[in-house]
Amino acid sequence: MTKKHREILVIVAALVIVGWVIANLPNEHDGRAESPRSNPVDQSALDAPGLLIVAHGAPNPEWNSPVLSLEGQVIRALGEDNPFRKVRVCMMEFASPTVADGIREMEEAGCTRIVVVPLLIAPSSHSFWDIPTLLGLYSDEELETELRKEGASIVRSRLPITLTPTLDKGDLIPEIMVDRVKTLSKDPGNEAVVILAHGDTSTKSLWCKLMKKTVTYVCGETGITYGDWAFVHIGQSYERALGAIVEAAKHRKRVILVGCYLSIGVAEMHRRFMETFPEKTVPGTENPLEDLDIIAAEQGLLPDPRIPEWIADTAKKAVLRRGTD
Repeated sequence: MTKKHREILVIVAALVIVGWVIANLPNEHDGRAESPRSNPVDQSALDAPGLLIVAHGAPNPEWNSPVLSLEGQVIRALGEDNPFRKVRVCMMEFASPTVADGIREMEEAGCTRIVVVPLLIAPSSHSFWDIPTLLGLYSDEELETELRKEGASIVRSRLPITLTPTLDKGDLIPEIMVDRVKTLSKDPGNEAVVILAHGDTSTKSLWCKLMKKTVTYVCGETGITYGDWAFVHIGQSYERALGAIVEAAKHRKRVILVGCYLSIGVAEMHRRFMETFPEKTVPGTENPLEDLDIIAAEQGLLPDPRIPEWIADTAKKAVLRRGTD
């Protein structure tokens, strides 16, 4: 190849390169954008999750009020880096907004996915079956029929849904229970503590584990050396607590009674039992609690600033984990 031929080849190659560069320049008329390599799309900007906080709900509006007020508290706890387009508290039953209402609001707000935080004390049939069914994540004809009879609507959302753990994760419950006991304790050496909680027969071992952890923590932080617990459903037989209370009174002069319930204390439960005892028993039967020194907490878990903070932290972590999938 002569020198002249080599010079021609170099010129041709240069023209080919220039032509390729011109052909690949962005053109505002042909609708092509810059290469993703030079201007990557920010996927986080396209993500608009919603946060749905699901509580059980109660027929008494006074019990629902502190739960519903969590909505604004959670938004404040999320802070300036709040990743959620919408935050909503809803109820499984007895009150509104319902779970179906909450999901519809998330869809209408343009959320791309939903993080659901169940505002329940510990795992139960509600967290394992009822809430997933209400959200359309679990389908069982018998359960769906039962929930519909209770007035619930089953959701079939197009949005991806992430369900988080219940409040028993971490030390939130033991820490709050310590504060409730400390407000009532006067002489730890002569006091016993009994914690009442809802419980659940299908997950009894998990509830017992939580109660053992909580009672142990409370005793360690307060100096009280006798503690026990009993499972009493709201609105049901308070007699289930009698054994634990009477036994505690045998060991200590004074019994501190606190409730591991979301929005109510145990004082009202205890007063109601003491006032109606004669109506529920055979005449002449003595009330086993009559002469005992018992003080019962007026407050449950709410209100407490640590709960909205826990919800915000749990929800944010769910968003971050989902973002790394």
